Amino acid sequence: MRYITILKNSKRPLKKSCAVLFLLFIIGVLSACVTDDTVVRQGGFTPKPCIDCHKEKQAEFRKKFVHAPVGKQECEACHIRHGKLAVKSFKERDEDKLCYLCHTQMSAKMEKTSHVHTALKQGKCIPCHSPHASDNKALLKKTGNDLCYTCHDQATFTRATKHKPLMDGCLTCHAAHGSPYKFSLVKEEVELCKTCHNFGDGAFKQAHRNYPVQNGKCMGCHTAHSSTNGKLLRESVHEPLAKGKCESCHNKPTDANPFGVAADGAKLCYTCHAKEEKSYMAAYRHRPVEEGKCLSCHSPHATDYPKVTLMGKNDLCISCHEKKAEALKMSSMHAPIKEKGCIACHNPHASENKFFLRVPEKQICLTCHSDMEKDMKEKYGHQPFVNAECTKCHDPHGSNNPKMTITSMGSLCYTCHKKEEKEFLKTYVHTPVNNRQCGLCHSPHSSNYKGLLKSPAEQLCADCHKSMLQQTDMKAVHPPFRERACDTCHNPHASDYIGVTNAPTRELCYKCHKNMESSVNSSNIKHTPVEEGKCTVCHSPHMAKIEKLLLSRPKELCLNCHEKIVTTTARKGHIDMDKGDCTSCHLSHSSESKGLLNDSDPALCLKCHAADTERLLKSHGEPVAKIGHCGACHVPHVTEKPGLLKSVTHDPFATGDCKVCHE
Repeated sequence: MRYITILKNSKRPLKKSCAVLFLLFIIGVLSACVTDDTVVRQGGFTPKPCIDCHKEKQAEFRKKFVHAPVGKQECEACHIRHGKLAVKSFKERDEDKLCYLCHTQMSAKMEKTSHVHTALKQGKCIPCHSPHASDNKALLKKTGNDLCYTCHDQATFTRATKHKPLMDGCLTCHAAHGSPYKFSLVKEEVELCKTCHNFGDGAFKQAHRNYPVQNGKCMGCHTAHSSTNGKLLRESVHEPLAKGKCESCHNKPTDANPFGVAADGAKLCYTCHAKEEKSYMAAYRHRPVEEGKCLSCHSPHATDYPKVTLMGKNDLCISCHEKKAEALKMSSMHAPIKEKGCIACHNPHASENKFFLRVPEKQICLTCHSDMEKDMKEKYGHQPFVNAECTKCHDPHGSNNPKMTITSMGSLCYTCHKKEEKEFLKTYVHTPVNNRQCGLCHSPHSSNYKGLLKSPAEQLCADCHKSMLQQTDMKAVHPPFRERACDTCHNPHASDYIGVTNAPTRELCYKCHKNMESSVNSSNIKHTPVEEGKCTVCHSPHMAKIEKLLLSRPKELCLNCHEKIVTTTARKGHIDMDKGDCTSCHLSHSSESKGLLNDSDPALCLKCHAADTERLLKSHGEPVAKIGHCGACHVPHVTEKPGLLKSVTHDPFATGDCKVCHE
């Protein structure tokens, strides 16, 4: 009240005082909103904490270990607040580069490291680390070996005999990010093994037949993780090693060169594998066999792959045959390659068959596709199939096309049928041909039907054009259609004529309707559709509910074109026309008389109006037999006047006074 009284007693204007009060109120409100941890950007908005919207992250951020920028609510250390597009956006596109913005020491270290963890080499940190928070130290997504097993197949680590360091954790032997040593080991291989194994121990020496194995490589015989064999020997062990007969190949352990061998290359192998040596004397020999380089593919001691090979399945082959590596990436890969690898079809050593095939090329496919032998006995065979030249159409390894075809199905047939491809470039093309779907009608291998058709021609068309066959209430059926002889009229591939027909419509129809052709050609007057060769204007080429394959009843059919007859105000009609029988007076195709009449005037009219009735005698003044031309006075179709008289008449004629002019 005291404050109000002061204002009342003040000499300053009241409006100015109110303005000051309002300004003080606004300043007070803004002061209350600004807290210690809120920064107002100069010339902009106060940034809102990201967590206000991303509430789903709140639970994650309460975990035991929180990424430093997250703990400080510095989301923009990694993220761009508004994004470059309407998607999540980071300061750096590459994951590792983003992390290296802060982890500079790690970046510098990895640049100098020769063996980097695969994930990190690919620029990925998140496979192992959570970017925000974790319950595990170093923001790891999982702890111990479980983290490693997210990428590495656990089966190879859980065999019967396990390496003790594996039980202690992968990081006993491996560096998490990378190291100067192969497999990211923390030390060089032999040195690492020495940390647990005493190479000078008597039992150790005896187990290794007193050979100085410290001068070799432990992993040449042993696996570092787990094995189904004792002593952690690898899964596939060379027989002399398995039996402890190292001297079968090597010099004695007391020799100056204990690891020296009794013979070079294949000569050493053939001291045991004499039987194999004979079998390799075939027409085609694999180059390593030819050159006596068995160790190009095999280990002399042990590996984790069958037959003591250096790598598994296809990996060994593509280490030399690099171009074939692409086949392993194809969407349609040959099943034997997937299941057994290259050796399913190829002998890895030698063969009497080209490409080292296990059986002759023309038989190799039938070893799996035995059902094709039955198809080869069918009446008609595709030439490549009959000649067992499967690779003319199929890639034997794989392709990105269904059925491993060498090109897309739409282009495959035309690799040989180039002539046909040109012939099909016409105005009207059968839909399967236009869509390059040859396989809809033709079998690619063999058939009992001519043209390699999948089914009899009469049935094949019906497979697609089913709706036509379902119309059973038709009174008239075109014979070729009834007999399913579609090719009588149609070309199955392409044509320059509408409806993919074999010839222009008129020519096509006249091939069967020769009498009609003669009649039309000898007539002076021709129906316009007939003259233009448009038979289907009136007739259905397949079937119809009306005789003679007419598309509609004669009256409606004729009036589709001759509409002027019924678009006048005239209401008096010729009785036969009212019945819808145009053909009582007209011929439908051709005639010697004008208007396609089936007889001359007055002979045509006298067929109906022959009797001299009292009415006719009165109106004509003489017997009808003496009338020379009915059309001189009458309209043949409709008129406004009784008696079908023409609308404009001579005055004496209108009054019936014919004798004014005629005797």
